Amino acid sequence: MESSHPRTFDFLRAATIALLGAAAYAYFRILGVPAAKTLPLVLAGCAFLVILWVVEWKAFGEAPAAPKAKKDGFDWGMHYLRGFAIVCIMLTHFLGRTGAAKFAHAFLTSSTVFFLFISGYLCQYLAFRRPVESRKYYLSKLKNVIAPYVICSLATLAAILAINAKRVGVIDPSNISLRAMPDILLLGWAQRQYWYIPFVAVLFLVSPWLTRSSNRTLVWLSVVSLVLAVCFPHRPPSHLTWSVSQFLYRMVYFTWAYLLGFAYARWKRQVDPHLGAYVAPTLLTGMALGVCAMAPETAFWRPEYVLVDSFAWSFQKLLFLVPVLYVANRIRSTRIALFDMLATYSFTLFFLHHFFIRDYAVLQKLIFLHIGPAPVPRLCVRVVLAVVFIGQNLVLSILLKKACGRWSRSFVGS
Repeated sequence: MESSHPRTFDFLRAATIALLGAAAYAYFRILGVPAAKTLPLVLAGCAFLVILWVVEWKAFGEAPAAPKAKKDGFDWGMHYLRGFAIVCIMLTHFLGRTGAAKFAHAFLTSSTVFFLFISGYLCQYLAFRRPVESRKYYLSKLKNVIAPYVICSLATLAAILAINAKRVGVIDPSNISLRAMPDILLLGWAQRQYWYIPFVAVLFLVSPWLTRSSNRTLVWLSVVSLVLAVCFPHRPPSHLTWSVSQFLYRMVYFTWAYLLGFAYARWKRQVDPHLGAYVAPTLLTGMALGVCAMAPETAFWRPEYVLVDSFAWSFQKLLFLVPVLYVANRIRSTRIALFDMLATYSFTLFFLHHFFIRDYAVLQKLIFLHIGPAPVPRLCVRVVLAVVFIGQNLVLSILLKKACGRWSRSFVGS
């Protein structure tokens, strides 16, 4: 049925598509991709966005309505936790590739714990407001998680084939083929962080049941998953990255964090009053573990044994969760625009960020050649580039959401 609303031309959306096309063309040309190869790729991308716009216009007539204002009582703090999680993940990957790997490993490794915790929490929290219907739940995850994952994976493959060069944390062009496509999508090969989607998709399969499980069952599942993580403390060899073995290893090591989110949602009222008493000890213990891991090795001190195992890194993030949740509860009634944007676009930031890290590593190297070995200027450069990196990905996420219109969640996750 045709909409009764007037059909007005959205100049901002047209400008956004044009801007994205121009930026993509300039980016690929800077990377050395020939114009004859870049232009068809960019035009195809812009044509796809225009077709999407036309179909939307025919179906709905008007531009998407502005998002509804959050209702009174909305928990902004837990909303911000999604933004906090994605920033930690982005910084883990960014700093690890721009010369601050020691700091990233000591304080940010296994930040996936935050992402899984908030995913489990929100699943159970929303189930309290409206019981989860399995069919609707699976369809929503297929539309809002699996669909953007597949689309962003295919976009990554197209971009890598165009560049035809290795990029750290992104699939090698020599590994891209139709025969490899099932593995690329089922194991998350396209970008390093994409392993999370096939992993969490398995958890989604049992989530409707988890929301209805008894408290006793949830406690037992949490304890068993925690024991499994403790009993298998060693990472697989690095050559197993992007493999079935690596996938199973991640199931063992991270499932407990998802279940912990469910548990927190159920016992939040009982837990929250006691968080303040544990903020200082948990924060200091987590920081001390990180400092010890960064300490220089001596004949009497082997810092690699402090946080050598994946569960040990996850335990550190569990310690950090206490002060993070305490702060989240303190600002639960306060809207902070930047935090809101990071949380709102967290999934799109997840899909985009690793592709651009190599460019910043190259830029940093060029800047370091000019400023010399002085540590303070180098630290300032790293901080500025990290902020610019997050900002660039956030701006790109906003533009993509505007360009994709009503179907942005299904295409870019926001």
